Amino acid sequence: MTMTKYTTSKHIVVYADDDPDDVELVQEAFEQFASNVEVITFADGSRALSYLRNLTEADLLPCLIILDVNMPVLNGKETLLRLRQLHKYDNVPVVLFTTSSMPVDRQFATHNNAGFVTKPLGFEQMEMITHSFIDHCSEETQKKIRRMGS
Repeated sequence: MTMTKYTTSKHIVVYADDDPDDVELVQEAFEQFASNVEVITFADGSRALSYLRNLTEADLLPCLIILDVNMPVLNGKETLLRLRQLHKYDNVPVVLFTTSSMPVDRQFATHNNAGFVTKPLGFEQMEMITHSFIDHCSEETQKKIRRMGS
């Protein structure tokens, strides 16, 4: 993904994951909301953080940030910790998205004010999980996304 700034009226979801299959799964799952949601993907947390750090006051902040826990360069947990130091993202929901079902990972997410979603086995589950992702957004954003997606 290039580091192009987006001038769109769509809600932006930032998704960092190094697994192309998972990226494709999430993008396909959000297609039902394509008229109102744009998913911007990054192969690791470092690239996602760089993009987020470079957003200006004029840029639309993402409505949701999804981070894979296990990524090269900068994993999801480290990315979350660094993101929590950027105060302009205090009100942007973050979800750790992982194959892990370890209680310690869930506790880490909770402790750092993030959601925790376990990766699905297939697309059918992914559609349900996409609704769970959207549930982490503000109520107003949820309504806008769902209204446009239906």
